[in-house]
Amino acid sequence: MLNNKIKTLKVGILGEPNTGKSTLFNTLIKKKLSIVTRKAQTTIKKNSAVLVKNNKQIIFTDTPGVIPFKKNINRAMFKEASNVAFEVNVILLLFNIKKDNVKKIKEAVEYYDKNKIDVILLLNKIDLLDAETFYKKVSLVKLELENKIIFSISGKKYIGIDQFINYLYRNKKFTNDKPFSQKDLSTDANYLTEIVREKVLENIHDEIPFNLKFTADKVLLNKDKSVTVHITIYVKKLSYKPIIIGKKAENIKKISILARKDLEEIFNKKFHLFLYLKVIKNSSKVKNRGNGNDYLG
Repeated sequence: MLNNKIKTLKVGILGEPNTGKSTLFNTLIKKKLSIVTRKAQTTIKKNSAVLVKNNKQIIFTDTPGVIPFKKNINRAMFKEASNVAFEVNVILLLFNIKKDNVKKIKEAVEYYDKNKIDVILLLNKIDLLDAETFYKKVSLVKLELENKIIFSISGKKYIGIDQFINYLYRNKKFTNDKPFSQKDLSTDANYLTEIVREKVLENIHDEIPFNLKFTADKVLLNKDKSVTVHITIYVKKLSYKPIIIGKKAENIKKISILARKDLEEIFNKKFHLFLYLKVIKNSSKVKNRGNGNDYLG
């Protein structure tokens, strides 16, 4: 590669909550970089990763669960998603083919067309439909948007993924850029807290809000290559604390074990994970560190 350059295509993954963006993102780069839970809007900040083939790289960016032109959405999430939409070369606009109707899909596409943003439609979760329903729904979308590139996929089952990746490599314009450098996520504070947040959201009741505050107070790479991590979970109400802890601390222990096992599987190294829980009304001003008095698991 001349002058340390590589042909690059920047691709953003956008869509509303529960369309499967993070699952698709993890499938695309064959590694877990985004959290996936049953709760809506679990991706708060954008994540990027690269797929390299020959002398070409596609940089995929996962975004929070919003479509920028929608009203009544979290402003921070709106900023993350809308910025990506105008920074990348191509948008993969993801829809849940089982739930989303043609009107919603067409409305979203028209917004990006108006702003001259290149959009590829991905009709996700086709594995949840029977053959007849799948054919009818996809046919309706293609009839309304006959000039658009549309792929029917299942991010979870890896159906149709190779087809649209190959389309990107063959049909989109790549430009010269520097090779994408993925930092070591095994000691990345943001990534480590995301994994813990995923396990918390998977194992707590629905009355706990998804926007809990998490901080990595200490991350240490040990001489034996293992990683020691101290993470504090902040809640705004005292009543949330026993829900997260669980009876005889069973819930918080389960969360800790699942997060640690996940990290060890992803990075193939030993993790020592320590979780703390604090109650604080204004979590935006969190600066303090976890301590032994609040250690839970």
